[in-house]
Amino acid sequence: MSTWDEDIVRAFENLGGSANYDALYTEIERIRPNLPESWKSVVRRRVQDLSSDSAGFKGGKDLFFSVEGLGSGIWGLRSYLAETPKASDLPEGIEEPGRTYTLTYRVLRDTTLARKIKVIHQDQCQICGMVVRLSDGKTYSEAHHIIPLGNPHNGSDIPGNILVLCPNHHVLCDYGAIELDLLSTVLLKDLKSAT
Repeated sequence: MSTWDEDIVRAFENLGGSANYDALYTEIERIRPNLPESWKSVVRRRVQDLSSDSAGFKGGKDLFFSVEGLGSGIWGLRSYLAETPKASDLPEGIEEPGRTYTLTYRVLRDTTLARKIKVIHQDQCQICGMVVRLSDGKTYSEAHHIIPLGNPHNGSDIPGNILVLCPNHHVLCDYGAIELDLLSTVLLKDLKSAT
């Protein structure tokens, strides 16, 4: 008798390489006799255990992929995926790019101060109010100096010159897509307690 994995692969092959669970169940009923009571759960578990697209992936064989994203219930055989053709209009690139030694002069900022200000604002962007939550449950934000510390600006590393921003607004401010100045910037919380 064939294994569950072999029968699931065969069912997908019979269905053209991909299918939703209902079609897969119907095909497995056709090719595998004497199914146990919980056989549909076994099929779902085996598909997820053997797919790197799934949180349940156990490593090893990576037989299946989620066709339309997790939660859609449509899976396919990874072996049926067509390889992405190489672009003919792009250069190949360099496998091992060259390296060069660089000596950098940088402004030493008070990272403790930036961390305190982030805590005061609970990592909430002072422009859009968004809080970035990471997969481990922690929050993330970036400290932005309204008047940059480096030349030619020579801004101060003080609470009143620091904003807490999400990464998107930080890069927009860094590249001048959002114009800020100390007089017109409205802070969401009192920064005096950060010092």
